[in-house]
Amino acid sequence: MDPVYRVFRWCLLGCGVAFLIDELLELTVARSARAQPAVSGRTPSPKKAVAATPGAVTSAQAPDAEQVTAQGSTSGSGSALATLWRRLNVPAEVLVLAFVAGVTRLSAITHPNAIVFDEVYFRDYALRYQTGSYYFDLHPPLGKLLLGAWAAIFGISTSPDSKDPAVALRVLPALASVALIVVFYQLLRELTASRKVATFGAAVLLLDNAILVESRMILIDSMLLLFGISAVTCYLASRRRTGRAHWILLTASAVLAGMTVSTKWTGLTALGVIALAWLAETVRGRINWRRALGQLAVLVVVPAMVYVAVFAIHFALLPKSGPGDAYMTDRFQATLVGNPKYDPAASMSFVDKFIELNQAIPRYENSLNTSTHPYSSTWLTWPLMKRPVYYYNAPGATAGTQEYIYLQGNPAIWWGLLVGAVVVALGWLRRPDLFERHRGQFALLGVAWAANYLPFATITRPMFLYHYFFAFIFATAAVSLGIGLLAGWMDDGDDAWRFPSRLSLGLYAGILVVVTAGFLFFAPISYGLPLTDAGLADRIWFDSWR
Repeated sequence: MDPVYRVFRWCLLGCGVAFLIDELLELTVARSARAQPAVSGRTPSPKKAVAATPGAVTSAQAPDAEQVTAQGSTSGSGSALATLWRRLNVPAEVLVLAFVAGVTRLSAITHPNAIVFDEVYFRDYALRYQTGSYYFDLHPPLGKLLLGAWAAIFGISTSPDSKDPAVALRVLPALASVALIVVFYQLLRELTASRKVATFGAAVLLLDNAILVESRMILIDSMLLLFGISAVTCYLASRRRTGRAHWILLTASAVLAGMTVSTKWTGLTALGVIALAWLAETVRGRINWRRALGQLAVLVVVPAMVYVAVFAIHFALLPKSGPGDAYMTDRFQATLVGNPKYDPAASMSFVDKFIELNQAIPRYENSLNTSTHPYSSTWLTWPLMKRPVYYYNAPGATAGTQEYIYLQGNPAIWWGLLVGAVVVALGWLRRPDLFERHRGQFALLGVAWAANYLPFATITRPMFLYHYFFAFIFATAAVSLGIGLLAGWMDDGDDAWRFPSRLSLGLYAGILVVVTAGFLFFAPISYGLPLTDAGLADRIWFDSWR
């Protein structure tokens, strides 16, 4: 069986299994309710609504997922399981999304059994924490620390200098990508999207081949995206809650924002988006200044503490001389055991090391301004997906075939977003009443897109398609929300999956079918499946894609 269709079959099987589980639990609850006698003087509790707080995104209340409360006591393990299911309040579509994301991300994760593209760096960095040998990278160390922790927990003891690709390290980025799909669903829900729209947007993100490829390698971008999108999602959730829940979610947002910055400096945009949203809310006077100062302290102090703590752990785990010595001063090198300049009497405070490394990072980045790369691309071309990135090539298992991996998006999604943005803009002009209650959400997403895209115009070093991922995700959210408003998908009502018309349902299903077809068609160059020369040519539509 063709591997592409095998992946598709598993996706369909996952959807079917999740649907059957949900239906069985529905039946269990119904039977349990029929079997229980009525309790005198007790009436069913109405569905609890979360009161709008002064910090709500807009006047429209973010919808909660469907809740079903079993009346009376339940008996039997099946009823108990069903009751637990309902109390967890996890919609069935979230389980389906997570399952399909897991299948697509984790299938054949060890293939190819070779070091692919930038794995040559991140694999090495992660394994350095086991040997304690100092390395230097142009990004903060959290992503590599997490990969190193994964290696330690699961006994991946490969030497950094060996040729072993340590493919088991790929599982962590893949799991981060699975979580990203679920978090993106919740982000849309916090932006007042219905379950239909949130599922639509998350499915589109799940079926993008570029996000898929980046998450199946020993790379840190899937973790970066997870932390950043989670930070924004937690912040939005905190704005419509009060008391302890508000401060817990706000602190979680700050921690995640700190983790984003500690993975890559480009992650500062997540904190910037949160800060702008907080500032807009504060300036409009929707919260008192005492509360605002407390929030500001959390959003400034907590990320800073996370960032500093990450470097403290980094230095503590790398006391020995290594390949990164040359980027540091003689004073720093004197503290590294095994370095020719090592002096047992030498000492350097954490603050001094922290400052020196954070000065060395931009200095090294600036040294790349005159360098070139055959698969780099300019920021203006990213939305068009003009220049994918060639990751891997090797002879295929079948005679006359080759295996290729390209960081290339799903054209049905990337170009569809451009078309969708035009449709939403025209729809807003013709039907402004549909968008009136959601202006705040679109403003937030527009700012988030711009903050994650336009700053790259000032960078002159080689850049790649994956630098657009944050902006791509926010564009997906905005277009999904806009199409949902125009197509009538935003009303959950009594039945979250009821569509206003057959045409509306057909549009919903039709778009997902086209997106799925695009995903499957380009899957061979996402998974490194054997292709003939003709098969590759069918998927390389432009010379700039080669």
